[in-house]
Amino acid sequence: MKKYRFKQLKYILSISLLLIIISCSDEDKFPINYDELKVSGGAFASELSTDGSTDIDREDPASSTFTKTYQLNSLEDGLDVTKVDLYVSFSGSLVDADEVLYSSTDTSGSDAEVTLTVNGELLLDALNLESSDLDGGDTFNYRLALTNSEGEEYSTVSANFDNQSADHTFSSTVICILPIIPDGDWVIQMGDSYGDGWQTTTASGGPGITVTLSNGDVFEVGLCPAASTVCINDGTSGTDTITIPTDITSAEWYFPGDFYGEISFTITAPSGNVVATYAEGSAAGVIALNLCDE
Repeated sequence: MKKYRFKQLKYILSISLLLIIISCSDEDKFPINYDELKVSGGAFASELSTDGSTDIDREDPASSTFTKTYQLNSLEDGLDVTKVDLYVSFSGSLVDADEVLYSSTDTSGSDAEVTLTVNGELLLDALNLESSDLDGGDTFNYRLALTNSEGEEYSTVSANFDNQSADHTFSSTVICILPIIPDGDWVIQMGDSYGDGWQTTTASGGPGITVTLSNGDVFEVGLCPAASTVCINDGTSGTDTITIPTDITSAEWYFPGDFYGEISFTITAPSGNVVATYAEGSAAGVIALNLCDE
C-alpha cells in the first residue's frame, strides 16, 4: 500500500533530483507532483483506467457493463485500505432514487489496486428501478468510500496529481443505442467563454470534436485554433453541420477535452432535438447522445 507522510515532504523535495535519477517502478506507475499535493482525509483512490463505455443502454441495461481500476493510497503508516464501497443514486426525468450501496470489495492483503465492475441490470436491482423508469439523459451517480484497518471511512477527497485523477465520484448517462443512425444534417453549436477559440488538448489548440461513422468517414469540427483540418474562425461562437448518410449503423462522437475550462457545445439531431449539451470544463471522452426520442 503506497503511503505519503507529509512530515517528510520537505525531505523528499530536497532529494528530488536523486529520485529522478533512481526513480523506481512504483513512482513511474503513480507519478505525483509533491509541490501540488493536497489531499483531504486519510485514504484515497486514484483512477488508473476505465474499460468499456460508462453509458447505460435504456433498451438493454444488462448489456451495459464497464470496469474502473483504482490504486488505493493510505496517508498513515500501518493503516492500509481494507474495503472499498461503491454507492449509487439515480437522477432522472421520470423518477429519482436515493443513494444505496451497490458493491463492497474486500481489499485487505491486496496489491493496493482494486477493479470495480458496474452492470446496468444490477444497478436497477440495487435501486429498485425498472427499465421503464429510465429516460435518455438520466444519470446514475456513483461515490467511492474507503475504509482503513481501524474502521475509519473516507469518501470526500481533494487531490492534485500529474496524470492522475483522485475524484471519488463519477456518473453514467442513460442512452438509447439505435440500429440505424438518423440520417441528415446534425448541427453543432459551439462556444468559448474567453473568446479565443478552442484549446482542447494543448494551450495552443488540439483536435476538435470528431465523428467516426461505420462506413469509415470521419468528420471534425471546432472553433479555431482547434481542429486539424477545418474549423470555424470565430473565437467566441460558431455553428457547423455534418451530414450523416443513410444506412449508417454507428457514429462515435468524441470530445478531446477542455484545456482551459472554456469550451461549451450542443449537438442537435436532424429531428431538431438537442441530443447533447456540454458545459465548460467537461472531461474528454465519447459523447453520449440522447437518442431515445429519435
